[in-house]
Amino acid sequence: MKDKLPWEFNELQIYCDHLPLNDMPATAPFAGIVINFCVSTDAHRDWSDKLLCVVIPFGDWEGGEIVLYELGLVIKMKSWDVLVFPSFKIVHFNLHFKGLRGSFVLYSDIQGDNWVENHNGWGPHVS
Repeated sequence: MKDKLPWEFNELQIYCDHLPLNDMPATAPFAGIVINFCVSTDAHRDWSDKLLCVVIPFGDWEGGEIVLYELGLVIKMKSWDVLVFPSFKIVHFNLHFKGLRGSFVLYSDIQGDNWVENHNGWGPHVS
């Protein structure tokens, strides 16, 4: 991602660079991860996601395509494929499936910007 989307990478990395105790998440430049097991989602936008999210499915399944509604795309993914898209802008969901399907979803919350700016109001108390 750093090579293909350098501006987005740097924007997401800013929050990780400001974590207490100089901690760096294994998911950097993303601050968080969700691990789904056998989940079909309803259509939604992730309003609080910042810029992009990454979806990486794993398992042995049939079906379960990811739909990016406004783009009119139905994406068939295999285990360990990587999809990067702006989850806060695009309604998305995955279709029903048979078998065992999981996914890693990497994301950052837009509220991380408040932490970077003033530690959510705790700035004078954080070193």
